[in-house]
Amino acid sequence: MKNILILGGLGFIGKNLLEEFSGDRRYSLIVFDRPAALKKAVRRKGVRYYGGDFDSQAALEKVFRENKVDTVLHLVSTTVPAASDGFEMVYDIESNLVPTVRLLCLMRKYGARKIVFASSGGTVYGPETAHARGGGIPENASTNPICSHGTVKLAIEKYIQLSAYLHGLEYLVLRISNPYGEYHSSQVQGLINVALRNVRDGKLVTVWGDGKVVRDYVYIADCVKAVKKLIDLGASGEIINVGSGKGYSVNEVLRLLRGLAGDFKIERKPGRKFDVPRVVLDIRRLKSLTGFRPTDIRTGIKNTLEWLRKKPE
Repeated sequence: MKNILILGGLGFIGKNLLEEFSGDRRYSLIVFDRPAALKKAVRRKGVRYYGGDFDSQAALEKVFRENKVDTVLHLVSTTVPAASDGFEMVYDIESNLVPTVRLLCLMRKYGARKIVFASSGGTVYGPETAHARGGGIPENASTNPICSHGTVKLAIEKYIQLSAYLHGLEYLVLRISNPYGEYHSSQVQGLINVALRNVRDGKLVTVWGDGKVVRDYVYIADCVKAVKKLIDLGASGEIINVGSGKGYSVNEVLRLLRGLAGDFKIERKPGRKFDVPRVVLDIRRLKSLTGFRPTDIRTGIKNTLEWLRKKPE
């Protein structure tokens, strides 16, 4: 049995991963998340829970000291792409990059052999890469992020690879596109979920720019199935895109939402400099390893809408 530590296990991806791992006796799960999240959490039987801030080395070290951690699933991110200016950059570095480097040191100290890192399947790639490719962006494409979020994600990837080179750490970097679906709670990040929640609550849906920005949207159930399958297979030493492989503009997504959730009003704001015009991932590597078959976006939105309508506020 492998002990897997899920950092950020009570977040959007984390909750879905816990559900995906449920009942698989090959794994013993440990969750680390913020104390506030832990207070509200519905605890799963057999899962060990620890509360603490990611930038607290003492809190993290307690987990490693009390458990023989084999694999770390690093899902923590304290910022969103919009946090890309001024002191937000400093906060991004201090709350994400520095604690991750400390984490790598703790893994080495306590003999944890592998890290699976949830990177960004959009912000690590730059606009030149997106424009140069009519199809999906492969994992070996150039990386020229234009926001702090993507820059820090890429820096973390590099430190993980450095630890692999210097100390033999096993790793898997997953460049995840734009997940949507059940257990999403952010009020600002994630077009599909935020828009559906606003429609339900009779609020305006905010659109930045002309709505022509294209993104790859992956249904969260597909995403976590792919993550678990890669862990089951023992995939290591790779960077793998996790997305749907299809692109939809913001305007196309809004039309889909209107057809499924009903009409709503839009609030348009000026375009943002950090938004790459087009990001669609090449997922051939993921498909070849796992047989991945993404859910159709209409079906995914229907499932999300059904969950959201049942969800108590």
